[in-house]
Order: sequence, then structure tokens, then C-alpha cells
Amino acid sequence: MASFLLTWNPDTARWSDAEFDEAAERSAAGHALPSRWGVGIRKSGIAVGDTAYLVRQRRDRGIVASGRFASEIYEDVRWDGSGRTTTYADVRFDVIVPLVDRLPVVLLKHQVPAVPWDHLQGSGVRVPARSEPGLEALWLAHAGQGRG
Repeated sequence: MASFLLTWNPDTARWSDAEFDEAAERSAAGHALPSRWGVGIRKSGIAVGDTAYLVRQRRDRGIVASGRFASEIYEDVRWDGSGRTTTYADVRFDVIVPLVDRLPVVLLKHQVPAVPWDHLQGSGVRVPARSEPGLEALWLAHAGQGRG
């Protein structure tokens, strides 16, 4: 199984702070959040069961959620209403932490240095295989929960 980083820009995405807070509360109560997430220019490589980490960008940066992919990549109309298409994958986020409890990029840069945390070129970035075990252990310890 592979691991991928999905990015979330809170300044442009259609997931409001209130919706995110509600998702974190539902996660804390043991509920997963099925979602469709853009994977940037990635056209292949994601398989059902691969791990997804959601990285908040721009401000208050860090990992805020994790889950498993529930589909391979597919193309559909962009979320921004432009009428253009983009690539997506379905994901089931089963751990979502409140923003204040995110795994900050400062720590990620120190603990998982092979990932270009300050230069993620969009969503769908593959975590180097050698970094996957360390990232998973760091996230699980930080989030204080297992993934379903």
C-alpha cells in the first residue's frame, strides 16, 4: 500500500471552517467522512486501500486528517464551477483532528524530511516509500487514534 498527501487550501476550497469543525467532532465520535478529493495532475498510481493524509496549506499548516482511498482516480467536473474537468479519488477520512490539534509542518519537516513540506506541488503527492512508516507512526502517535 502507498501513501499520498492531499492538500487543502482553506482560502479557496469549499470546505468551510464550520464544516471542518463538524467533521472533526463526528470523527471524534467514531464516524468516518466519505469524500471526493482532487488529486491534482495525478492520473494514476492510487489504489483502493492506499493511505491518504490531508495537509492543510497556506495558514495553520499541517496534517489534519487521514483515511483510506475508496476508489482509483477518475475525471469529473472541477469543484470550482469553472466547467473544466480535473482528477479525483474517493477517500474515507476516519481520523480528523481539530485544527488546533493538527500535526504541524514544522514538526513534519524535522521528522519526515524526505517530503518537500514547504513545496508540495498540488494534491496527490506520493510519500516516498522509505518515509511511509515514519509518517504513519508519527501521525498515529500524534492523533492518538488508529485508522479503521
